[in-house]
Amino acid sequence: MNKKIRYEEPKMPESLRKLMEIEDERPRKKKRPEEGPRNTTKNVKKRPSQASPTNRVKKTRPSQERSERPKKSSSQPSNQDVRKTARPAGQPPRQTSKARPSIKAQPTRNPRPRLEQDGQRKSSQARPSQARPNQARPTSKARPNQRANKPKKRPVARQSKRRPMNLRSIPSTILYGFTLLINFLVSGGDKNKYIKGDRREKLDKRFYRILPVAFVGLTVLIMLAVLVHRDQTTSLAENRELEQKPKFTISSFVTGKYSSKQASYMSDQFPNRAGFIKTKANLDRLMGKKEINGVYLGADGYLMEGFKAEDPNITKIKVDAINKFASSNKSLKVSMMLVPNKVDIYSYLMPKNAPVDSQTDYLKAVSSMLNNKVRMVDVEQTFNKLKNSEQLYYKTDHHWTTDGAFHAYTDFCKALNIQPTGQNSFNRSQASDSFKGSLYYKTGAEIGKPEDIYLYLTQDNAPVITKYYDTKKKVPSLYDSSKLSGRDQYEVFTGGNHSQIKIRTSVETERKILVIKDSYANAMIPFLATSFSEINVVDMRYFTGSLSDVINNNEVTDVLFLYNVNTFNSDSSILSINE
Repeated sequence: MNKKIRYEEPKMPESLRKLMEIEDERPRKKKRPEEGPRNTTKNVKKRPSQASPTNRVKKTRPSQERSERPKKSSSQPSNQDVRKTARPAGQPPRQTSKARPSIKAQPTRNPRPRLEQDGQRKSSQARPSQARPNQARPTSKARPNQRANKPKKRPVARQSKRRPMNLRSIPSTILYGFTLLINFLVSGGDKNKYIKGDRREKLDKRFYRILPVAFVGLTVLIMLAVLVHRDQTTSLAENRELEQKPKFTISSFVTGKYSSKQASYMSDQFPNRAGFIKTKANLDRLMGKKEINGVYLGADGYLMEGFKAEDPNITKIKVDAINKFASSNKSLKVSMMLVPNKVDIYSYLMPKNAPVDSQTDYLKAVSSMLNNKVRMVDVEQTFNKLKNSEQLYYKTDHHWTTDGAFHAYTDFCKALNIQPTGQNSFNRSQASDSFKGSLYYKTGAEIGKPEDIYLYLTQDNAPVITKYYDTKKKVPSLYDSSKLSGRDQYEVFTGGNHSQIKIRTSVETERKILVIKDSYANAMIPFLATSFSEINVVDMRYFTGSLSDVINNNEVTDVLFLYNVNTFNSDSSILSINE
């Protein structure tokens, strides 16, 4: 029976199609009889047909596909048989339509089918038919531009290869890192506002690749810098002594003192510490802050330190030490001068709502604690009268000017019934026009303009002899001009702070004074040299001797405690005056 059967390609179940990730194929056109079927295998030779081309039914065998499990490989025959009727002699045989094997969905462990590469099939799996080989079509979607006579390859899974780092991308990555920093500071971290699309993803990948390498490199550089860095003794920017490398002992290690000192040492001796402080200060200034490293940016170019009064009980202990000293030395005329800082005199130039305590209240409290044997010299009223007509303090320094020291000297002489030397008896001479004070450097940002330093020189040029006990030097002057070429030009007065100084003048008087002081007294001592025959100066912060010996050996008649309010409030060295 030669009955024609129309071939219908079996439909693949939708579940299997999704499992194998096959998209809808385009409708295929009928191929011409001369075109052979597509062959997906390699190195498979066609066998000649042994049967007669006529009056014989051609059987086709579907191609065998590899199963998901490599151990079991079985071919699935087609559900439909293809039958062909015989043709009359002389007519070319008609090509039968290709049979496509039915595909049954098999459960697999992996959601994706196992992909096979070309050339991996065994030749036994691709068995050609007697007439012409008929093999199953690959499951991958056909490309529209692919020729019919070329074998269709199965997609091969791409293996991710890590590309080498491109050095040209480093600058853009660093710029991207700065962009992220600015973004977090300004816009709250939403980088989608200004970087969109694939470029953001690429930059993120580069940035996070370089970040750990940069961190490790920075750590190594810091370690090398610490090893090479030389320790510094003082910090002019902070106006203090820096911590030195501690000595290791078992007792200090057990008690924890070594660890704390080592931490302070690493903090003070960190490489380029001043540079980091300056960078932070400039950032604070750009952000509009009015307080940088404890220094307030006042109006009219004034830099001011704040003031926070300590515990009243501690203040009373200091004042009681002075009262005890006065009671133990009844033959001496003891007086005290607490100089207010410019944060008090020029308080109207301070930023609004600055958390600063009142120095006026502090002065009143100290004055009320003193007994009647100690005379309190008030200079606050005089400074409030002169603050708008004269510059009593340096703008970039925490000290008073030479003019301010002169007016304080005048108030001191009036309180002790001594005739002060008039301002006309001095020649006001400019010593420097490039003075940058302690607050200029303390901010870290070097804020402020250079200022002038004036010296009051006597017209008669009266001789004096100044003896420094710590350096064992004697000089015929109250000034050290070599300090004008240094960083702290205020040290021109008596050469800076010393533990003990003795000054002999040409004044014919029996009154000799002992000044127990801080650095404010340095600018006032040249004026005292015109009213006393001898001046002994002791700085309790550095003095380790006995005040009783100084008083008895030098026949002292007067004692002056001269401190500015900030130093007296924070320093406790005055407690040793009775030792």
